[in-house]
Amino acid sequence: MDLAKPNGASCLKILVESKAMWSFLSRNRSLLAVALTVFVLDQVTKAIIVAQLPRGTSWPDSGFFRFTHIGNTGSAFGLFEGQNSVLIGGAVLGLFVLTYFYRSQPNPGLLIKISIGLMIAGALGNLTDRVLRDHVVDFFDVGPFWIFNIADSSISVGLVALAVSVLLIDQGAPAEEKQLVSLRAEDAEAPDDDQPA
Repeated sequence: MDLAKPNGASCLKILVESKAMWSFLSRNRSLLAVALTVFVLDQVTKAIIVAQLPRGTSWPDSGFFRFTHIGNTGSAFGLFEGQNSVLIGGAVLGLFVLTYFYRSQPNPGLLIKISIGLMIAGALGNLTDRVLRDHVVDFFDVGPFWIFNIADSSISVGLVALAVSVLLIDQGAPAEEKQLVSLRAEDAEAPDDDQPA
């Protein structure tokens, strides 16, 4: 009996051949596609801002819409300024809550998958900044509003979409449950052969 530890190649082979993994990817491809796309877009735009616009400056110098590079050490609306460690913990907790909520849904519809994907991408985008930079790069400066980034927008849009999905749209029962209800209805309608005519 060979008790050698598996190496990286054998672990990768197990993952690639795993039906469970492919099933998970297939069922959640819209969530994963949204999360990955938005996360990459968030990180690329932040990298461009950091490389091209010194912190504390704006382009153009004035106007209703500008790019203004700031380093936000707090959370939304300037709350918890300088509490990076607390906000990292909050982001990790938020990711666990989102995962738990999503897994608790018996049949998550497309809107729930998209909304969770948006919120996961936003949370991961800002968490990445907090871990790597000790602050979040914000740069969209629109009128009198707080300066924000793509991750912030993603979280906000995801929350609204999730609220609409949960409150206004019936996600329906899982396919197996629908089939069971259908079979029970057919059984109830079928005549019983044991009944006298």
